[in-house]
Amino acid sequence: MLDKWRQFEFEARIFISFSIILVICLLSFLAYPGTADNILIIGNWFGLAPDWAQFIGYLFVALLMVVASFIRMWAGSILSSQRMMSFRVRKDKLTMQGPYVLVRNPIYLADLIAYCGFALCLKPVALAMPIVLYIHYTQLIIYEEQSLRRQFGERFDSYKARVPRILPDLRSIRALRDASEGLLINKDGFRHNALYMLFIPGFVVASIFGSLLYAILIGLPAVVDWAIVHTRKGITRQAIDDKIEEKSEPVKAVAQKKVFADILYAQCWEDPEIDRAAFNINHDDVVFSITSGGCNVLAFLIDNPRKIISLDLNPFQNYLLDLKMAAFKTLSYDTMLEFLGVIPSTRRLELYSEIRPYLMEESRAYWDEATNKIDAGVIHSGRYEFYMHLLRKWFCRLMGKSLPVELFATNSISERKSLYEKKWNNSRWRFFTRVLLSRSIMTFLFDKAFFLQLESSFSFGVHFRGIIKRAVVDLPLKENNFLAYILLGRFYSLRHLPVYLRKENFDIIRRRVDRIEPVCASCEDYFVALPPNYISRFNFTNIFEWMPKNEVEKLLRETVRVAKNGAVVTYRNLLVPRARPASLAGCIEQEKELAAELHKRDLSFIYRAYVVERIRKK
Repeated sequence: MLDKWRQFEFEARIFISFSIILVICLLSFLAYPGTADNILIIGNWFGLAPDWAQFIGYLFVALLMVVASFIRMWAGSILSSQRMMSFRVRKDKLTMQGPYVLVRNPIYLADLIAYCGFALCLKPVALAMPIVLYIHYTQLIIYEEQSLRRQFGERFDSYKARVPRILPDLRSIRALRDASEGLLINKDGFRHNALYMLFIPGFVVASIFGSLLYAILIGLPAVVDWAIVHTRKGITRQAIDDKIEEKSEPVKAVAQKKVFADILYAQCWEDPEIDRAAFNINHDDVVFSITSGGCNVLAFLIDNPRKIISLDLNPFQNYLLDLKMAAFKTLSYDTMLEFLGVIPSTRRLELYSEIRPYLMEESRAYWDEATNKIDAGVIHSGRYEFYMHLLRKWFCRLMGKSLPVELFATNSISERKSLYEKKWNNSRWRFFTRVLLSRSIMTFLFDKAFFLQLESSFSFGVHFRGIIKRAVVDLPLKENNFLAYILLGRFYSLRHLPVYLRKENFDIIRRRVDRIEPVCASCEDYFVALPPNYISRFNFTNIFEWMPKNEVEKLLRETVRVAKNGAVVTYRNLLVPRARPASLAGCIEQEKELAAELHKRDLSFIYRAYVVERIRKK
C-alpha cells in the first residue's frame, strides 16, 4: 500500500508540490495578516530598520535564487529534461557526476534553497514550507531509489554510502571541486530549469521599492511556463516510454531474430581512429554511437566528450559494454587485459567476482549464466568472432598454417605484395572466398535481414578478394588489429592493441567511463524522446544498409531534429551503398573529400565506403 502511494506521489509530484506551496502561501497572506514577515523579524534581531531589513533581505533571497538556478541548470544539463520531467522513474543510467557528487538529488536541493528564500519573505507559518517539501521529497527519493537499487545493486549502494541524499556534507563539498571540472550548462539545462530565473531581477526590484509584489509579478511567469512545459513533456515522455516498452511490431520482429539472441560482436569491427578524426570531439560534445562491441564507445572517451549515448537494439551488446566498463573501474591495466582475453589467464572467473558488484542488475544476471564466455575471454565471445575463428581454421587448412606467420614477418610492402602473388592469390584462395565468404554461409551464421537491401547479383567472393588484398598489401600490417585477429586469432603484440586497450589510455578511460549512458532501443524510438539540438556527433556504424531507403531518410530527418547545428554524422557501407538522400541536401552536407581521405587510412578494411556528413540547420 505504501509503495502504491509513493508511486502516485511521484507521478503527481508537480501537482502535490504546487498544492503545498499554494496552501502555505494562502495561510501566510490570509490567516496571519497582522504578523510581520520573517525578514522583518530577523532584521529586528540585528537592530535593522524595516526598510533596511527588506532591502538586505530581498537581495539575499535574490542571491539564493541565483544559487538554486545554477544548481538546477547544472544538474539538468547532465540529466536532460526528458529524463528529469518523466512521470516515471528513469533507471537506464546511474548519474554520478557534476552536482551529483554533492548530493544524490541536486534538483531537490535547488528547490529547497529556493523555497527557503520564499519562506523568508512570508509570515512565520511559511517556515513550514521547506520542511513539508523536504518530507515530500524524501518520499519521492525513497521510491526512486528502490528502482535504482534493483537496477544497479551494489554499485548504487556504494554511491549511496558516499554521497548524501539532499543536504551536502563536508566530504561531498570537498569532492565537488573535482566534479566542477568541465562545468557546462547547455541550452536544454537552461531552458527547462529556469523557473527561478525571473525571481532574481524580481527580488532586486522588490528590494528597491520595498514590496514583495514586484518579485511575484516578475518571477511568476517563469514558474507558469515551467509548469506547462513540465506537464507536457512528462506526458509525452510517458507515452514514449510506453511505446518503447511495448515496442512496435517491426522492432519486435527484429529483436526476436536469432542474431539478437546473444552477443553478436564481442569486439568492434570499425576503426575508431577515422571516426575520432572526423568528429574532432571536444568537452562540450554529446556523442551518439551504436554500441556493438563497446570498444569504440570507450575509445571516444579519450577525447573528453561531455557524454556518450551508447545504443543498441540487442541488449546483450550493452551487457558486454557494462562488463568492459566495470573491468576498467575495478581492475589494474594488466589484470584487465587478462580478464578480457587479450592475454592468457586461468583466473578469469575469480576476477569476475571482483567486477560483478559493479554491473547493472540485468547484465549481472546474464554474465552469472555465461561463465563459459568469461572463462574463454569475453572479447572472443561473439557470433562474429566465432565466424572469424571458423574462417581462420579453414584458411589454415587450405592455405597453410605458416602463411599468416610469414606475412606478419615481412617488413615492406614489396615483400608483402610478392608473398601475396606467390603464395596467397591462387585457386585455393578463390575457392575459399566463393564458399566460406558466400552469401549463403553468412546468411546461415547471421541473418538474411542483413542482406535484404543487397542486389542478388552481387558477388561476395570478388568483393572480399579485393578488400583483403588491399589490407594485406597496402595498409599498415602489424598495427592492424583487425587483420591480426582474423589471421592469428589474437592481436600481434601488446604494443599493437586497439586504441581503447592501450596502456596510455587506461587511466583516461577509467576516469571518464561513467559518462557513458547505455540504451537498449531502436534509434527511431530513442530519438523521438530527445529534445532538439541535443547531440553533436553521430556514429551509426553500418546500420543504414540494413534499412530500406525510405526508413533511412526517416531516421536521418529525426537525426537532423535532435542534432546540434554543425553536428557530424559518420557511417559505413559494407555491401549496400547508402548516403543522405537528395531530399535532405538542404540540411545535410556531404564531406566526400574528408570521407575519402579517412577511408584510405581505415584499418578496418572490410567496408566498401566511409561516409562523413554534417548537419546544417537554417
